[in-house]
Amino acid sequence: MAQSRIDFSASLTQDSDEVQEMFCEHCDKHDKQYVPAEGFCEDCVEYLCGICLKFHKRYMPTHTTKDKDNMPQDFCLEKCSIHQDELVKFYCQACKKFACTECKIQDHGNCSMISHLPALVPGIENSQEIKELNESLDELIKDLENTEEQVNINKKEIASQETKILDKVMKKKKEILSAFEKHQKEIIQDFEKKIEETLKRLKQEKKEKIEKLRENQRKLEKLLNDEENEIKKKIETIKKNDEKILKTITEETSKMKTKLNTISTELVHHQGTDQRCQLFIAMKKGQEITDQLKPDANKQCKNNSIHFYKVECTASEQNITDIQHCDKFFTFQEIHKSEVPRTASYYTDIKVKHSFDSSLCLLSENCLLICHYDSPKLVIFKDLSVSTTSYDTIDLPSNPWAAAKVDNNKVAVTFPRLEIIKLITFSKSLTVTNTEDIKVGRGCCGVAYSNNKLIVSYTTSPATVKILDMSGKVLKIFDKDQHGKNLFADPYFLTISADNTVIYVSDYKKSCVIGLTFDGKVKAIYNDDQLNEPYQLTVDRSGAVFVCGLWSNNIHQLSPDLTKVKILLDKEQEICRPTGVAYCQNTNRLYVSQIANNIKVFDITMEYI
Repeated sequence: MAQSRIDFSASLTQDSDEVQEMFCEHCDKHDKQYVPAEGFCEDCVEYLCGICLKFHKRYMPTHTTKDKDNMPQDFCLEKCSIHQDELVKFYCQACKKFACTECKIQDHGNCSMISHLPALVPGIENSQEIKELNESLDELIKDLENTEEQVNINKKEIASQETKILDKVMKKKKEILSAFEKHQKEIIQDFEKKIEETLKRLKQEKKEKIEKLRENQRKLEKLLNDEENEIKKKIETIKKNDEKILKTITEETSKMKTKLNTISTELVHHQGTDQRCQLFIAMKKGQEITDQLKPDANKQCKNNSIHFYKVECTASEQNITDIQHCDKFFTFQEIHKSEVPRTASYYTDIKVKHSFDSSLCLLSENCLLICHYDSPKLVIFKDLSVSTTSYDTIDLPSNPWAAAKVDNNKVAVTFPRLEIIKLITFSKSLTVTNTEDIKVGRGCCGVAYSNNKLIVSYTTSPATVKILDMSGKVLKIFDKDQHGKNLFADPYFLTISADNTVIYVSDYKKSCVIGLTFDGKVKAIYNDDQLNEPYQLTVDRSGAVFVCGLWSNNIHQLSPDLTKVKILLDKEQEICRPTGVAYCQNTNRLYVSQIANNIKVFDITMEYI
C-alpha cells in the first residue's frame, strides 16, 4: 500500500545525504571560523584542525590524540538544543537522553552509562533494535489501516441501517393506510346495501359516517406521520453522534499514520546514508513517538463502534379501526451490537482431510490451526489468503483436543491422554521454535486464555472448570452450583467473553451452555430444543456467542447473557455434524469444521430488524 511520507525534523534532515566534513571545534567556538578537522582528542572529545592539534599536543602531552585517518568518522553535526554553540556528542543510556559536553558535566556527572556517540553507532543500520522498530512501525500502521477499514464498514452500515429501517416504516405505514381504507370501503358498502330500506335515514347516516371515517383517517395519518418523524429524529440523532465519533477516529488515525510514516521515511533515508549518528537519533526519537502513539491507537480501535436499533410495528386490526383508543403504532429500541441478528453468507471451503473430532483456533486472520483428537498431529494453514488447500502438519506426542491463542505467536493445546497442556511457540514463518509442557491433570479438554491465566475444563468425575496460572498451579475450581449440585456433566469446550468477565462452557451431555463469572457464580444457562450436544463455541468482538450443535446440525447465535438471538446456520447452509467454530475479528468471518467434511467459511454481516 502506498504511503505518503513527510519530513520528520528539520534538525535531522540537514545536509541531505552529502558526505559531511568535520570541522575544528576550537576555531568554530572561539573564532567563528570553519576549518576542516585534522585530528581528534579522546580525552577532550574534540575535533581539532592541524594548528590546534599541534598546540594541543604541546600543552596537553598526556592526552591521547588521533590523526585525520584514525579519528572517529561517525561524527554528529547536530547542535545542542540547550547550549546552542555545542555539538551533541554523547548519549546517556540510563537517562535515554543526548548530551553535549556542557550537558554531560551539568546533568550526567553521576551517570555511568554515558557514551560517545561514535562508540555506539557502528553497525546500527543492521541492528536488532532498528529492525524491531521498523517492524513495530509496520505493525502499528497495519492496525491503524485495519481501524480505518472498519470505520468505512461502519459508515456503510449506518447508511444501510437507516435505509432499511425507514423503508420498513414506510412499508408498514402504507399497509396500515391500505387496511384502514379497505375497512372504510367495507363500511360504506354495508350502508349502501341498506339504503333501499331506509334511504333517507341512511343517506344522512352515510354522510355522517363517511365524515367520521375521513376524520379518523386524518387522525391516523397524523399519528403515523408523527411517529415516522419521531423515528427519523431518533435515527438522525444516533446517526450524527456515530458519524461524529467515526469522523474523530478517522482524523486521529490519519494524524497518527502521518507521524508514523514520517518516522519510517526518516529511518529509510538515514539507513541509506553513512550518517549513523543521525540514524541513531532518528531511531530513538521514532521509538519514543511510537510508544506514545500505541495507547491512543488502541483507544481509537476500541471507540470504533456504532449504535444499533430496531423498530417493531405494534399495530393490529383493532387499533387501526378504533382510532380513539390507539396512540402508538411503532416501538423504537436501541440494542447492543451483540444482540443484532447476523446473516451468514457462504465464502469458501477449506479442504483438509478430516478425522472424527476436530476443533479450530485462529492464530491470525490468515493462519488457522486444527486439532484432530484421533490423530497426533496439528494441522496448520499458514496463509489462507493464498491457498485454502495447502497446509502443513506438526507431529505431536499425543492426540490434541483443543487449542487457545495465548499470544500472536503462541498457543496452548490440551492433551487429555497425557494430562498436559503444551505451550507451542511459532516463528514468523510459523515453524515451531519452542514448546513447554504444563502438567494440568486428568481429563483436561477445553482451554481458554485470559489475563495470563489458563481456564481449563475437565470431564473427570466430578466434571470441573479450573483457573490455573501459567505454571499449572490451580487458583480456582468450579464444580458445584449454589445448591451444591454438580454444575457440569461433559464440559468439552469453553471460551471467554469479549470483556474477559464471563466463562462460557458448552456441556455436551446436558446440551446446554453455561455462563460463569470468574468467581464461579452462574450468570446464565442456555437450553434450547434446537441445540443438541453442543461442541466448540466462540465469541466476536461485540460479545455475540456462536456455538456448534453437533447433533442438531446447526450454529446458534446467542447474546452475552446467553439469550437466543437466532439459529445462524443449519442444514440449509449444508451444516452437518459441526464440531469446531472460530471467529475472525478482522475479517468478520466464521470458520466451521464438520465431521468428515470440509471446513466451511462464512462472511458474517448485520441483519437489520
